Amino acid sequence: MANFKTHLAVATGASGLASVTLLNLNLATPWETGSYFLLGVLGGLLPDIDSDRSTPLLMIFYGLSMYCAFAMVFNIALQYSLVELFAIWVAIYFGIRYLIFEMVIRVTVHRGVFHSLLAVAFMLLLTADCFYYVLHKSARYSWNAGVFLALGYLVHLSLDELFSVDLHNKRMKKSFGTALKLFSRQNKGASLLMAASLLLFMHYAPPAKSYWQTLQHTMQHADWQAKLLPQQQWFKGLLN
Repeated sequence: MANFKTHLAVATGASGLASVTLLNLNLATPWETGSYFLLGVLGGLLPDIDSDRSTPLLMIFYGLSMYCAFAMVFNIALQYSLVELFAIWVAIYFGIRYLIFEMVIRVTVHRGVFHSLLAVAFMLLLTADCFYYVLHKSARYSWNAGVFLALGYLVHLSLDELFSVDLHNKRMKKSFGTALKLFSRQNKGASLLMAASLLLFMHYAPPAKSYWQTLQHTMQHADWQAKLLPQQQWFKGLLN
């Protein structure tokens, strides 16, 4: 499996490229792009949520609790006093950082259900629903948030599988197939619970038709040459 630094570096690169592309296609504002980028990086670390009290796990929960606390406070900043906002921030931060952290430690197994494609879909819809219903963001914003976190998550699982192949000795390591699996056969109860939750999140998912139509239309009609390559005369001269 890939180490923490590799996961962080690749997730940062992939999320950065995806967020800049979204901005370049006028599908996101600069402020939104920054939020999506952070979600992509967080998603690239999140599968290791099932590592028992490791340094990466502590960093994941630190980042997750900070992001959620500030996201909520920013969203309701005009509705409450500074004292109330501080209390809400503390409650969310410590609730995620310690209470949920301990729950995850007790119920998860490393390379279990959180290292699966089922978990990718689960995290996508959970994030989209949270942004739509809890933070009251638009359907477009919520779906983008879910997609970026899922993108980072999928990059993490792909790296774990890639590092399970020993090219030098031309063999597969024992960890091969434990990341990009559909679900966890060893944790059938957890897989069934996650699948049931996924169906619930899917039922309450933000409106998707308009979002996907806009995305598809933009991708089909974008002038990719103008978006990807410089349009200055010096560059056109090099091509000629």
